[in-house]
Amino acid sequence: MGAAGGLRVDGGQSHHQGRAADPEGAADNCPGGHRSFEWWEQKHHRNGTPVIKVFFPAGHCRPCPKQTQCTKPPSGRRGTGLTFLPRERYEALEEARRVQDTDEWKERYKVRAGVEGTISQAVRVTGIRRTRYRNLPATRLGHVFAATAINIIRLDRWLTVTPLGGTRTSRLEALMLAA
Repeated sequence: MGAAGGLRVDGGQSHHQGRAADPEGAADNCPGGHRSFEWWEQKHHRNGTPVIKVFFPAGHCRPCPKQTQCTKPPSGRRGTGLTFLPRERYEALEEARRVQDTDEWKERYKVRAGVEGTISQAVRVTGIRRTRYRNLPATRLGHVFAATAINIIRLDRWLTVTPLGGTRTSRLEALMLAA
Protein backbone atom coordinates (compact mmCIF):
# COMPACT_ATOMS: atom_id res chain seq x y z
CA MET A 1 0.00 0.00 0.00
CA GLY A 2 1.37 3.43 -0.85
CA ALA A 3 0.46 7.04 -0.30
CA ALA A 4 -1.87 8.34 -2.99
CA GLY A 5 -0.96 11.97 -2.55
CA GLY A 6 2.24 13.89 -2.16
CA LEU A 7 3.96 14.20 1.21
CA ARG A 8 5.43 17.36 2.64
CA VAL A 9 9.15 17.40 2.08
CA ASP A 10 9.98 19.20 5.32
CA GLY A 11 7.58 17.15 7.41
CA GLY A 12 6.66 20.28 9.37
CA GLN A 13 9.48 19.71 11.85
CA SER A 14 12.24 21.95 13.14
CA HIS A 15 15.73 20.98 14.35
CA HIS A 16 14.80 17.33 14.84
CA GLN A 17 14.02 16.91 11.13
CA GLY A 18 15.91 14.02 9.69
CA ARG A 19 15.95 12.14 12.99
CA ALA A 20 13.82 9.38 14.39
CA ALA A 21 13.25 8.69 18.04
CA ASP A 22 15.53 6.09 19.58
CA PRO A 23 13.57 4.41 22.38
CA GLU A 24 16.49 2.12 23.20
CA GLY A 25 18.64 5.11 24.15
CA ALA A 26 15.65 6.79 25.85
CA ALA A 27 17.40 10.17 25.67
CA ASP A 28 18.00 12.85 23.11
CA ASN A 29 20.14 15.97 22.83
CA CYS A 30 18.85 19.44 22.05
CA PRO A 31 20.71 21.85 19.71
CA GLY A 32 22.56 23.15 22.79
CA GLY A 33 23.78 19.64 23.65
CA HIS A 34 21.59 19.12 26.76
CA ARG A 35 20.10 15.68 27.48
CA SER A 36 16.37 15.18 27.73
CA PHE A 37 14.89 14.40 31.15
CA GLU A 38 11.45 13.09 30.19
CA TRP A 39 10.50 10.66 27.47
CA TRP A 40 7.26 8.78 26.88
CA GLU A 41 5.14 7.17 24.17
CA GLN A 42 1.57 8.24 23.51
CA LYS A 43 -1.03 8.58 20.77
CA HIS A 44 -1.16 11.85 18.81
CA HIS A 45 -4.17 13.88 19.93
CA ARG A 46 -5.44 14.59 16.40
CA ASN A 47 -5.09 11.33 14.51
CA GLY A 48 -4.10 8.63 16.99
CA THR A 49 -0.65 8.07 15.45
CA PRO A 50 1.82 6.67 17.98
CA VAL A 51 4.42 9.33 18.82
CA ILE A 52 7.26 9.77 21.28
CA LYS A 53 7.42 12.95 23.37
CA VAL A 54 10.79 14.22 24.58
CA PHE A 55 11.21 17.13 27.01
CA PHE A 56 14.25 19.11 28.12
CA PRO A 57 14.63 20.90 31.48
CA ALA A 58 13.54 24.54 31.41
CA GLY A 59 16.59 25.48 33.52
CA HIS A 60 18.81 24.64 30.55
CA CYS A 61 16.43 26.03 27.92
CA ARG A 62 15.81 29.55 29.23
CA PRO A 63 19.43 30.81 29.26
CA CYS A 64 20.49 28.79 26.19
CA PRO A 65 21.87 30.89 23.28
CA LYS A 66 20.60 28.29 20.77
CA GLN A 67 16.97 28.68 21.87
CA THR A 68 16.02 30.10 18.46
CA GLN A 69 16.84 26.73 16.89
CA CYS A 70 14.30 24.96 19.12
CA THR A 71 10.71 24.29 18.12
CA LYS A 72 9.13 26.61 20.66
CA PRO A 73 10.12 28.59 23.74
CA PRO A 74 10.32 26.77 27.08
CA SER A 75 7.32 26.80 29.39
CA GLY A 76 6.83 25.52 32.93
CA ARG A 77 9.29 23.01 34.40
CA ARG A 78 9.52 21.01 31.20
CA GLY A 79 11.12 23.50 28.88
CA THR A 80 11.19 22.66 25.19
CA GLY A 81 9.42 19.55 24.00
CA LEU A 82 9.80 17.56 20.79
CA THR A 83 7.51 15.04 19.16
CA PHE A 84 9.07 12.17 17.20
CA LEU A 85 7.63 9.34 15.20
CA PRO A 86 8.73 5.85 16.23
CA ARG A 87 11.65 4.61 14.11
CA GLU A 88 9.58 2.23 11.93
CA ARG A 89 7.04 4.91 11.02
CA TYR A 90 9.77 7.50 10.47
CA GLU A 91 11.68 5.19 8.10
CA ALA A 92 8.48 4.34 6.20
CA LEU A 93 7.75 8.06 5.81
CA GLU A 94 11.30 8.77 4.60
CA GLU A 95 11.04 5.90 2.09
CA ALA A 96 7.74 7.33 0.80
CA ARG A 97 9.45 10.73 0.38
CA ARG A 98 12.32 9.10 -1.57
CA VAL A 99 9.85 7.29 -3.84
CA GLN A 100 7.99 10.57 -4.33
CA ASP A 101 11.09 12.05 -6.00
CA THR A 102 11.22 9.38 -8.72
CA ASP A 103 10.01 9.99 -12.28
CA GLU A 104 7.76 6.91 -12.13
CA TRP A 105 5.87 8.31 -9.12
CA LYS A 106 5.54 11.72 -10.77
CA GLU A 107 4.04 10.09 -13.88
CA ARG A 108 1.47 8.24 -11.75
CA TYR A 109 0.69 11.42 -9.81
CA LYS A 110 -0.17 13.27 -13.03
CA VAL A 111 -3.34 11.17 -13.22
CA ARG A 112 -4.37 12.28 -9.75
CA ALA A 113 -3.54 15.90 -10.58
CA GLY A 114 -5.84 15.67 -13.62
CA VAL A 115 -8.66 14.25 -11.52
CA GLU A 116 -8.15 16.96 -8.89
CA GLY A 117 -8.35 19.58 -11.65
CA THR A 118 -11.62 18.12 -12.90
CA ILE A 119 -13.11 18.10 -9.40
CA SER A 120 -11.97 21.69 -8.88
CA GLN A 121 -13.58 22.75 -12.16
CA ALA A 122 -16.82 20.95 -11.24
CA VAL A 123 -16.95 22.74 -7.90
CA ARG A 124 -16.16 26.18 -9.36
CA VAL A 125 -18.38 25.97 -12.43
CA THR A 126 -21.38 23.98 -11.26
CA GLY A 127 -21.32 24.21 -7.46
CA ILE A 128 -21.46 20.41 -7.30
CA ARG A 129 -20.82 20.25 -3.54
CA ARG A 130 -24.35 21.45 -2.83
CA THR A 131 -27.48 19.92 -4.26
CA ARG A 132 -30.94 21.36 -4.39
CA TYR A 133 -32.53 17.92 -4.34
CA ARG A 134 -33.34 15.69 -1.39
CA ASN A 135 -33.51 12.28 -3.01
CA LEU A 136 -30.66 10.26 -4.45
CA PRO A 137 -31.97 9.80 -8.04
CA ALA A 138 -32.46 13.56 -8.50
CA THR A 139 -29.03 14.28 -6.98
CA ARG A 140 -27.48 11.73 -9.33
CA LEU A 141 -29.20 13.38 -12.30
CA GLY A 142 -27.84 16.75 -11.14
CA HIS A 143 -24.32 15.30 -11.10
CA VAL A 144 -24.81 13.88 -14.60
CA PHE A 145 -25.90 17.33 -15.81
CA ALA A 146 -22.87 18.91 -14.10
CA ALA A 147 -20.51 16.42 -15.79
CA THR A 148 -22.20 17.08 -19.13
CA ALA A 149 -21.81 20.84 -18.65
CA ILE A 150 -18.08 20.42 -17.90
CA ASN A 151 -17.64 18.26 -21.00
CA ILE A 152 -19.42 20.86 -23.16
CA ILE A 153 -17.24 23.64 -21.72
CA ARG A 154 -14.11 21.61 -22.43
CA LEU A 155 -15.31 20.73 -25.94
CA ASP A 156 -15.99 24.42 -26.65
CA ARG A 157 -12.52 25.40 -25.43
CA TRP A 158 -10.96 22.67 -27.55
CA LEU A 159 -12.91 23.66 -30.72
CA THR A 160 -12.21 27.38 -30.31
CA VAL A 161 -8.57 26.73 -29.35
CA THR A 162 -9.03 28.67 -26.12
CA PRO A 163 -5.92 28.22 -23.94
CA LEU A 164 -6.39 26.35 -20.70
CA GLY A 165 -6.44 28.41 -17.56
CA GLY A 166 -3.16 28.46 -15.68
CA THR A 167 -2.67 27.83 -12.02
CA ARG A 168 -4.64 30.35 -10.03
CA THR A 169 -2.62 32.92 -8.10
CA SER A 170 -3.67 33.89 -4.58
CA ARG A 171 -4.17 37.56 -3.80
CA LEU A 172 -1.14 37.59 -1.53
CA GLU A 173 1.02 36.00 -4.23
CA ALA A 174 -0.28 38.52 -6.79
CA LEU A 175 0.72 41.36 -4.46
CA MET A 176 4.17 39.87 -4.00
CA LEU A 177 4.59 39.48 -7.78
CA ALA A 178 3.50 43.09 -8.35
CA ALA A 179 6.07 44.44 -5.90
